[in-house]
Amino acid sequence: MLNNKLLKCGESVFREIISNFIDFDKKWCFFAINNVCNSRCETCSIWKEKPKIVGLEDAKKVLNKLYENNFKILQLTGGEPLINPDFFEIVKYAKKLNFFVFAPTNGTLINEKVANKLKESRIDQISVSLHHYKPKIFEKISGHKNILKKVTNAIKILEKKKLPVSVLCTISKSNINDIEDIVEFIDKFDVTVSFCMPVTIKDTSFHLGNNGESVIIGKDEMKNALLRIIKLKKQGYNIINSLEYLRDTIRYLDKENRYDCFGGTKLFYIDWNLNVYPCMCKGKPVNIDKYNFNNSNYKECNKCMIQCFREPSTLLSNQIEASKIFIKEFPFLLLMCMERVKTLLK
Repeated sequence: MLNNKLLKCGESVFREIISNFIDFDKKWCFFAINNVCNSRCETCSIWKEKPKIVGLEDAKKVLNKLYENNFKILQLTGGEPLINPDFFEIVKYAKKLNFFVFAPTNGTLINEKVANKLKESRIDQISVSLHHYKPKIFEKISGHKNILKKVTNAIKILEKKKLPVSVLCTISKSNINDIEDIVEFIDKFDVTVSFCMPVTIKDTSFHLGNNGESVIIGKDEMKNALLRIIKLKKQGYNIINSLEYLRDTIRYLDKENRYDCFGGTKLFYIDWNLNVYPCMCKGKPVNIDKYNFNNSNYKECNKCMIQCFREPSTLLSNQIEASKIFIKEFPFLLLMCMERVKTLLK
């Protein structure tokens, strides 16, 4: 009897999780709830901005408007989002509105107490940044002392608490030649890894590319890195990036036709000043009070390879293909499904 109940419950939850991602009518929002960070990553410039943290009431105002405008997927980003003192309350409020909530973190602030709060908040996914397996190189990339030990400890704590955790790795000049070894290192943990592309952003508040040299990678070198990631994925390593997105990025480098981006139509970025942008890379800021999500006339484009917007767009472009990709290529969804089932059966 218990097995039948588990099976039926698991199927229902899996369908719910899948539908959250590939429902054409739903929108995605990347909400930067602060620009403060305790790292100084060479691929990022956000930490250079005048410190700003979104308060709980302002966050609720944003979430209410997103809910009213048919948003379903919510990434709470920063800066380092865990620095926001209202982070956990923001997550709880978002879950009350039935958002699928995930958050990237550098992992340095995660301990047993923080992990317990994350568990209590019912956050759906936590992604910890891990940019190299060698301590000194990771410190150089992040500008944060002893970060490898802190990050690996954070992953172990999150795994111990049965929290849905994955790893993010931003490709840069400092690690592009070590991708295979980085994947091997991450494979020692029971987590998946997603690669973010090296980009420079200057036209919005989401400033990336602090150290220009770290993100300036030649076409052939970048293409080679993508082909190596594809090879690793085909070999069975738990890489979240879909093959379709990786191939689409190669098409971008080769200046070939690719999927249109849904930035400004299905995907939006909101910063710590509560300004809405059609994407992280460009667009004029409009305050959340004045922005009309249903009358966006932003034209789809193909002018970047930023993973946050480009990868969801490849999936939203083809619902049938998206279903195949998620079922075959996103093992972390199954982990999330089982954790949700356990909660429902208690």
